[in-house]
Amino acid sequence: MSAEIDRYVERLTAELRKRGAAETRFVEETRGHLADAVEAAQRRGLAAEDAEHEAVERYGDARTVAAHFAAEKDRTLHWILLGAAVALGLAIAWVDARPHWDDAGITAGMLLLSAGFLGLMGPRRPWLWALGIGVWIPLRIVVHAPSMGNVLGGLAILAFPMAGAFAGMAVRRVTDHASSISRL
Repeated sequence: MSAEIDRYVERLTAELRKRGAAETRFVEETRGHLADAVEAAQRRGLAAEDAEHEAVERYGDARTVAAHFAAEKDRTLHWILLGAAVALGLAIAWVDARPHWDDAGITAGMLLLSAGFLGLMGPRRPWLWALGIGVWIPLRIVVHAPSMGNVLGGLAILAFPMAGAFAGMAVRRVTDHASSISRL
């Protein structure tokens, strides 16, 4: 490989790390695509140096490519986490609705911990994970007995998954920051 392609791959790797999306497979695929583009340009008659420059230019700015890859990766992760949040929330609400279940502390703890885990996994949208997990119990309460007290109580219940999700987000950001400092 050429020095220009190696520099590009190094910039791309650094940009991916900044976004928490450093993927060895993606970087190696990029290197392969660039090598293929250089070969194709040389077959068209370009000199090696010109072919490398053209390949890098056509592939795009490393910052833009990394941002696009990270956004696509995050989109998939967010759909998975949203599905998990809804499933966890429904499961917790189902257990809480059982006739002989009378342990609000365990229910609150499960709301807090499950939202905290999802906030740790997906720190960009903790409010969404908290709502996906926590909305089901207040919704059930308000639907069965609509009153201002139940609405306010439902909002109080939402405080547990909100606190957990934002705590998970904070832990993730602190650990990401610490690991980025240790790489320096």
